[in-house]
Amino acid sequence: MSFLLNPSFEEGSTGWSRVNVEHAVSYKILGGVGARSGENVLSVSTTEPSGSIAQDVNVPGGVASVSCFAWVRAKNNTQVEGTLALWQLSPSPQRGMPARFTVGPQWQLVTCTVGFSNIGASKRIRAEIYVGTVNQDLYVDSVNAF
Repeated sequence: MSFLLNPSFEEGSTGWSRVNVEHAVSYKILGGVGARSGENVLSVSTTEPSGSIAQDVNVPGGVASVSCFAWVRAKNNTQVEGTLALWQLSPSPQRGMPARFTVGPQWQLVTCTVGFSNIGASKRIRAEIYVGTVNQDLYVDSVNAF
């Protein structure tokens, strides 16, 4: 079971929002472009490096770590650089090891994990995808955190 809402974007972009350099980020749902799963992908682009989209969710106590994965690719024969990151926002902020990637037109799986020092406490986490290449579309599908 994924902690994230709408991980494959079949219900639009519900749950996802612009975060880092939000004024520079645009995103939209596309169908008919060869989704990894289902019909839709999220297309993300930025006019400034490191623009991001993210989703914040609650994790119950008793969970020692959360892993996140996403399938990503470039729109066409270009290359797009990005990063998948998982953050613990509360009760004590910390970030897992980010997963940097460079992708072309083929789907690529990226993963990252964050471990929690206070296993018993409930947590608020953020799954975030940064786009490092400006003015290029990054396609995202099947983002899960578990």
